[in-house]
Amino acid sequence: MFGLGFSEILLIAVVALVVLGPERLPKVAHSAGLWVGRIQKFIHNVKSELNQQAGIVEFKQARDSIELAARSIESDINRNIGRLRDEVESLNHPMAADEQKLRAPASLLSIHAKYDSHLTEISSIHRVSLRRQALQRKRDMRPKRQLTPKLRVRRH
Repeated sequence: MFGLGFSEILLIAVVALVVLGPERLPKVAHSAGLWVGRIQKFIHNVKSELNQQAGIVEFKQARDSIELAARSIESDINRNIGRLRDEVESLNHPMAADEQKLRAPASLLSIHAKYDSHLTEISSIHRVSLRRQALQRKRDMRPKRQLTPKLRVRRH
């Protein structure tokens, strides 16, 4: 770490023993160990925070690139939709002119409307009867319950 070899550490230990004495040396060594542990924990926390911040920056960059791609796709889709609408409108104009030429007289339209209303009435009646038929079939498929006599036992 600092380039201390065994001989330098041994020299520091001997000087500490002479200066502090044998009574105070274990307490000082314990507190020095605690301080070294706290410093290592602090360094570890700083490193992990820096790594988290780097991850957040990378995430933001990825999010921005995805948003940019989504915007470009959206603009392409909007342009294509506009083109398709223009083409549909250009096709609808000749068809509208042809429809006006082929319009039926009012009497035929009224007959057609009466026929449509009559068909809807018939179809609703038919649907109800089909539903009733299905319910009847369900009832017919149920297992029949047979009444079993209950036997009573009299005790005297």
